[in-house]
Amino acid sequence: MSFQFSEEEPLAFTENSKLKTILVTCHCFQRVYTSLIVLKRESHQGRRPKKPEKGFGGEGERYADYDAFSWFYERYWCEEVPPAIFNVIERLLLPELASKSRILDLCCGTGYTVARLEKKGYRVTGLDGSEQMLRFAKLHAPRSRFVLADARNFNLPQNFDSVVSTFDSLNHLMTLDDLEAVMKNVHQALVHAGIFLFDMNMERGFINHWADYFSIVEKDETCVLRGQYDRAGKTGRYDITMFRRQGEAWQRADASITEKCYSMKEIKGALRRAGFKQLSVFDAERDLGLADHTGRKFFLARKES
Repeated sequence: MSFQFSEEEPLAFTENSKLKTILVTCHCFQRVYTSLIVLKRESHQGRRPKKPEKGFGGEGERYADYDAFSWFYERYWCEEVPPAIFNVIERLLLPELASKSRILDLCCGTGYTVARLEKKGYRVTGLDGSEQMLRFAKLHAPRSRFVLADARNFNLPQNFDSVVSTFDSLNHLMTLDDLEAVMKNVHQALVHAGIFLFDMNMERGFINHWADYFSIVEKDETCVLRGQYDRAGKTGRYDITMFRRQGEAWQRADASITEKCYSMKEIKGALRRAGFKQLSVFDAERDLGLADHTGRKFFLARKES
């Protein structure tokens, strides 16, 4: 099912939806993190997950600095957004796939989606630029394969029936050239007639969700996020400050996270130049019933058969 959309006026941001909508946005921060300290690695009750594979990412930059933020992401955001997004995967993608199909989760984070797909019998590979995020992912999905690489320069064999990339991961690509490079890598990794399902924040999402603040305060850790959206530059930015108790002392880490707002024309153009011929677009609210995902769109692109 295909849809055509026109840009609409931004919706007002209501007070009673503030916490939930900010959680939706914050869940998806990509690996562009700069820390003042390196937090100690988490132990997981003696379990030692296998290290992710390396050597698939070329010589380019990798978003490895997100490692220090992985513990917070895993503890507080893993259960907020993934169930709703996975429902979309079940609705739009899985009916198109045969049992035991090969799926690549691009920018897989801590592996929630990989684990759900693994339980359904699919052969799943997760790829992410953060080694610490992949350590959590391996605990969630021990039978799946994980690759430590950057989405902009990975090179995997052409044997995936589908590629998924969710939680606006691709908005963290700050140039159109980078976005197109990722889509070309995906196209190369797909078999003929393979499917690429991804979502992105559009401008309504940035306007409604990024110009605010959000905080979590617990006994041994605190996180404060201050957001803004630059309409002229089409960029969203969150400044993040984290405090975590380490023995008798508190350690502080700071980050600045950015996302890029792309137009529908830019996204469609990048897909076309990457080689995708068929495209369906779904609005998260209007078409898929995700009331807390204003401004998010899902794209279902097919490689030629």
